[in-house]
Amino acid sequence: MNKLSSNGQRGARFRARELASMIERDITSGRLGAGAWLKQIELEEVYGHSRLDVRQALEHLVERDVVESIPNRGYRVQVFTQERLHNVRQIRAILEVSAVESVIGKADANEIRILNQLAQAFSDAITLGTAAEQEECNRAFHHRLLRHCPNSELVKMIFDLRDRIPVAVRRENNTSFMLAGAAQEHFDMVTHLADGNHDALLETTRRHVLVLGGPHNA
Repeated sequence: MNKLSSNGQRGARFRARELASMIERDITSGRLGAGAWLKQIELEEVYGHSRLDVRQALEHLVERDVVESIPNRGYRVQVFTQERLHNVRQIRAILEVSAVESVIGKADANEIRILNQLAQAFSDAITLGTAAEQEECNRAFHHRLLRHCPNSELVKMIFDLRDRIPVAVRRENNTSFMLAGAAQEHFDMVTHLADGNHDALLETTRRHVLVLGGPHNA
């Protein structure tokens, strides 16, 4: 294989992965709803990519269980079932507890102050903000909490799992009670981190992902 051919293949793979990311973002945001058929000719027009790029992108999304391939019919956005939601949350709980454990002892007084501010921003957004602002504040808190995790790949996996859950699924069970519980758990996590109460910090993190903070947390 000559150099030009090799570069061309790498470029095609890059374009397909980039396109797959764009389609997945539109699925997660709800622009492409669960069960929607993905017509390749329409995707070509919308995203400005070739048929080959579109087909490779869809196959990549099939591998990630974001899209399903129906023989003789085409590609369709996967329906995110409650069972799958439960499974993703369980995996996230395991990973996030491990990541939080690795930041114990690394938060100084200034870091605790910033985390408290972010926890308050999320709490305020529940009362005064939009759903999008709540998600933004929530995500900012978790990003900061895991800022000192030495395993960057672990952190990427945590947020990748979070981003696989469509917005509609994350929001559908967001009652005021659940949101208030998630906000309080943010404050509790900061308090446990500051006090060095490691067991309480890890248990609160686990509960935050699995229970009150489940559908909404970042």
